[in-house]
Amino acid sequence: MSSEHAGLPAAVWTVAMFQLARLVTWPRLAMAAVGVVFPAGVMLAAGRAARGGFPSDVSVALLYALIPEAVCMLGLLVTMCPAVADELERGTWAHVATRPQGRRALLLGTWLAAVLWTGTVAIAALLLALCVADVERPAAVAVMFTALILLSCVGRAALFALPAVVLPKRALVASVGVALVVEYLAGTIPAVVNQATVSLRLRSLLVDWMAWKRKLPTEMQLFIDPQPAWLHVLAVAVLTVVLLAAAVFILERRQFPPSDEV
Repeated sequence: MSSEHAGLPAAVWTVAMFQLARLVTWPRLAMAAVGVVFPAGVMLAAGRAARGGFPSDVSVALLYALIPEAVCMLGLLVTMCPAVADELERGTWAHVATRPQGRRALLLGTWLAAVLWTGTVAIAALLLALCVADVERPAAVAVMFTALILLSCVGRAALFALPAVVLPKRALVASVGVALVVEYLAGTIPAVVNQATVSLRLRSLLVDWMAWKRKLPTEMQLFIDPQPAWLHVLAVAVLTVVLLAAAVFILERRQFPPSDEV
């Protein structure tokens, strides 16, 4: 292994720590606090509206929609999308582009920072929500949701890396479109196309780990994959590697002159 490639992990970690330090501002901390409190607030409001409370399975399904889906998705949109746009706006792109492994370290470091920041916020939101949610075996539910949160962050941060390098100045809008079309439209179509989505893997893991397969109506079973849990985890890992490799490949070959209105 060359010294250039040997230094890539250290460069990625340095970028990740730098990006995390930039996230520690009052506006970002306020947004994170809202993300932590929001699921618990919804669970409380929904429980009061239902008066007698929800069955445990309904509470778990609601937690899934609020945390691995909503909180993780919104957190990743805010943290991953500006990966390249921030450097272009600050005029630091030339310094990044001319350093050995600079582009690769920037993208992978920002991806890692997005996963760490969003995952931490989502896990904190989970722990707070479990304090007010009526679920059976909360410790087991916490472990299961922690795994779902990590998979959601890892896979979807890689997905949002593509708009960040293809359309950096419009990455947020493009990422929202990608999330809607790829994750929530293609991910719910019972066909081959949904096999390449994180949403299918997360839903299938939730159903498997909660032992809901026998409870699901026949028509709902079309929206999950009955493969074993390890295969879903492997699929997310492979999808993450492919998406990040594609994003790095594009970024290393793109040029962003100062006047480029991308």
